[in-house]
Amino acid sequence: MFGFKFGAKSFLGVDIGTSSIKIVELSKNGNKIVLDNYAEVKTALTRRKREGGAIGKKKLFFSDKDIADAIKFISKEAGVQAKEANFSIPDFSSFFTSFTIPAMSKEEIPEAIKYEVRPYVPLPLNEITLDWTITSGQLAKTPLQVLVVAIPNEVISQYREIAHFSGLKLRILEPEAFALARTVVDKEDKKITALIDIGARSTTCSIFEKGIMKISHSFNVAGNQLTDRLAQSLNIRYNEAEKIKRKYGLTLSEKVEDPYKTVRTVLIPLVDTMLEEVKKIFRNFYQSEGKEVEKIVLCGGLSSLPDLKEYFFAELKKEIQICNPFLKVSYPPVLKETLEKQGPSYAVAIGLALKGI
Repeated sequence: MFGFKFGAKSFLGVDIGTSSIKIVELSKNGNKIVLDNYAEVKTALTRRKREGGAIGKKKLFFSDKDIADAIKFISKEAGVQAKEANFSIPDFSSFFTSFTIPAMSKEEIPEAIKYEVRPYVPLPLNEITLDWTITSGQLAKTPLQVLVVAIPNEVISQYREIAHFSGLKLRILEPEAFALARTVVDKEDKKITALIDIGARSTTCSIFEKGIMKISHSFNVAGNQLTDRLAQSLNIRYNEAEKIKRKYGLTLSEKVEDPYKTVRTVLIPLVDTMLEEVKKIFRNFYQSEGKEVEKIVLCGGLSSLPDLKEYFFAELKKEIQICNPFLKVSYPPVLKETLEKQGPSYAVAIGLALKGI
């Protein structure tokens, strides 16, 4: 299992995204996992201009201190007690690759991976931290297929700083895809499942078989681009476009009042681009594994966009679900409706907290 470890166990999951920071505090009561607290703050309130760039080249936010202050603020407002935390690494700040190495012992694998990974990672080996898992094959008996994740050391340092400024003890730093899978993927499910995590800045498609990640790929068509396109088309402010996008999404024009009947028409080309990337990943998986994806789970804040699930089904012709990470968690019945709506966007934070438990 992936995870860059720095201390003792924790029960707090901290998901620092490009549009918001989410925290979830879980505890265990007998066999039950209990939701103690959850909270969110928009990162637009805590940072200046959003920065992009290649992995390891630019920090995710303008100020680590600003992010830490936001975490302290929402933790205090929510009454969070835990001081040990698991943090997620955004998929666009990590790099996944998969390849086959000859039959060898477990002790020989690290050096083989360092040699094989060089062509795939755009940074010197001394600037990254590597972790890996065997996805098929038998040690010392058969060739081994390995999935490798590379994290720039400066990204790890940044998160250490954020945790320190937040007054939290960093327990584990984990790629979003693995935290997400912990809440969504059923290891007993025999269906090959694709998790499509649609965030603000990027979309990540990860394919799992029997609970093991086989492939993961991120691309830059996501929520922010849809909002930008809508704002330009309707000549309105970004925040207003975001609200209209969330309200109407891909709803057919005859069900939408003026002047928003064109929302679906504006968004469809970008959604189609997203789907083409997904289809390409599915094709690559089939070519390498000889197997078809059988089920899709939509995750992330955009997964609840009106009629998005239906549009994906029409295009991909596969079983499609919207993730509900709170299914594994006990909480007061009065929160049921709220958590069902917000669930997809909290999946990573819940997965991180589950890792602590």
